[in-house]
Amino acid sequence: MNKLVSVILLKELKDMLRDKKTIIVSLLIPLLLMPVLSFIMGKTMNSAEVDVNQNTKIVMVDKGDSSLGKVLKKDKSIKFISGTDGQEAVKDGKALLFVEIPKDFDLFISKGNNSGIKIFYDNTSQKSSIALSKVTGIIDELSKEIVGSRLTKRNIDIKILTPITVAKTSFQKEESAQGQIVLGMLIPIFVLLYSATGTIAAATDLGAGEKERGTLEPLLTTKAGRHYILTGKLYAITIMGFIVSVCSMIGLLVSMKIPGGMFGNGSSSIGLGYKSIALIGVITIITTMFFGALELAVSIYARSFKEAQTYLTPFSIVPIFAAYGTMYMDAKNIPFIYFNIPLLSVSSVVKELTSGIYNYGHIGITIVWSIVYTIAAIILARHMFNKESVIFRS
Repeated sequence: MNKLVSVILLKELKDMLRDKKTIIVSLLIPLLLMPVLSFIMGKTMNSAEVDVNQNTKIVMVDKGDSSLGKVLKKDKSIKFISGTDGQEAVKDGKALLFVEIPKDFDLFISKGNNSGIKIFYDNTSQKSSIALSKVTGIIDELSKEIVGSRLTKRNIDIKILTPITVAKTSFQKEESAQGQIVLGMLIPIFVLLYSATGTIAAATDLGAGEKERGTLEPLLTTKAGRHYILTGKLYAITIMGFIVSVCSMIGLLVSMKIPGGMFGNGSSSIGLGYKSIALIGVITIITTMFFGALELAVSIYARSFKEAQTYLTPFSIVPIFAAYGTMYMDAKNIPFIYFNIPLLSVSSVVKELTSGIYNYGHIGITIVWSIVYTIAAIILARHMFNKESVIFRS
């Protein structure tokens, strides 16, 4: 690296890291956001399930003192609310379910017929949905017992109901597979989003910010040429953006290993191979430099710090659309055209890498296109930096 470039790079990095806000916004928030969010959401979801399993409030109308009603009453975790309208109680949140059992329920069952019951629940309530699953599970067990009893009376083996048994096997453990699916959905978003947003603050400050503070003009009068100044600034922006991206992905991986978090009970088997990490790192650096150069060009063009912030707002939105383009796609069946579309190619190849797919054709195409876009963005930034009418625009 050229000595002048390294001097400018170190100067810009020191200036950025000297600011406590930069450290908090660029490092601590991406690192801690997902673990804290995972812990809070996990505790909230788990507490709702535990609360329902220990205290299931229902209103039951059992017109014939049925066997089903007796089974439900034997469950000590189910609390029955009386003296109220069932549907209104569910709507008001006083009860989780309203169960209505017809008078002739046992009569129909004893004759070998089917009998229906009605369950009213609130499909907008998580607790009501959990309670529904619990009660329907109890009903299913009773149904199996009734079927078993009917078959036994006819001297028929209950196994006749399941003539085919399926043994499910896969090349990965269930926990690891689920974790890989989650990583394949989230890491492309994180790579694109933080490559774009992680460079915004630095690009705004090193472009429009310096113009507004009046520190850019003196820098241009030094013996360092504009090319070296631009290169130093671009390297500084890229490094900050890459650090933000790395912190965010570390935070994601940590959040997936938190016991009781929103991703489950945590698993040591969730992770990425060294090859995947290295390739994702290379792609992230190139993508970060692309966004950094583009944002620096816009920032230099802006008249003020606030104007630059306004111009750069779309950079925090556009990458999300590209990431969502592959979010629910199967990593093994991504169309080839996706690897030739800006940003979408990055999302596609990162999704493949998180799934352990190493298609070097796709990787090569994505890297080549990304380098082309980055060079174009650098040329634009250089053009802006060399124009006096832009530098001294007010």
